[in-house]
Parts: sequence; C-alpha cells; structure tokens
Amino acid sequence: MTDFLTPKLLKAIENKFLAEKENRQLSWLERSKYNLEVMKFRDALMRSEQQTKAEQLKLRKQHEHKFINTRKIMMRQRNQTWEEIVQDFRRQYAAILPDDEEAKTKFKLMLYNKYYFSPTLIGNIVNKPAKTIWLWLEDWAFENENLKG
Repeated sequence: MTDFLTPKLLKAIENKFLAEKENRQLSWLERSKYNLEVMKFRDALMRSEQQTKAEQLKLRKQHEHKFINTRKIMMRQRNQTWEEIVQDFRRQYAAILPDDEEAKTKFKLMLYNKYYFSPTLIGNIVNKPAKTIWLWLEDWAFENENLKG
C-alpha cells in the first residue's frame, strides 16, 4: 500500500491540509492536482486488489485440482469409497484428546496441506462451520508469516 503513496500524492495532500489549516480555498490547479493524484491512488489500489483476488482465485483452483487428484489416488490406494475415507478421518479426529489443541492444529493442517481438503470438508470432518475453518486458516497463515518475518 505504501507503494501507492507517491511523492506527488503526498504533496497534494499536504497542500490540501495546509489550505484547510489556513482557512483558504485550494486554487483550481491545486484542486485539480489533488483530485488527479487521489484518482490515480484509488485506481492503483483497485488494480492491486483485483490482482490479489485473481491470484487467490488461481491458488484456490490449483488447490481444488490437487484435492481432486489426491482424492482419486486415495480411493484407489485404500480401495474404499469417499464416504468411508471421510469417516476414517472423523474417527482419527475424534481420537484426539479434547484439550490437545496442538494435535488438532496439526491434524487440520495435515488435511489442508497434505490432502488438499477444502475448509468446507475440513469443517465437515471436525464438526465446525466452513467459515470458522477459513478464518482459522487465515489467522494461522498470518501468524506463521509473522513468525517467519
């Protein structure tokens, strides 16, 4: 975001606030420069958000494709139906002690990273809403990123 704060934009904002502080109107040229720089900033921010959304969508599609392939492989290797495999994961999660948060975290991350399960499916297995799993994954990723940096 700080990349979008150009020197021209900062100068235009400074001029506007100085004018307000001095109780004067911006000149036509100052007002035009301010409006132009704010418009450029908004456009750059909107393009950045669209690019981020497109990248996230691409990553989700890749994740989903990996899940489909992994699901097919698991069904062939285990010679089980998908429902039986999901039920097996439910039993594994139920076997974890209720107060062992670290084991629960490892299990959910294993489902997401190793088997490429969607948050909806993970929520189905651990008996939590998909939105809760999405938020948990985002929080976990954010905390992990902060630990690295």
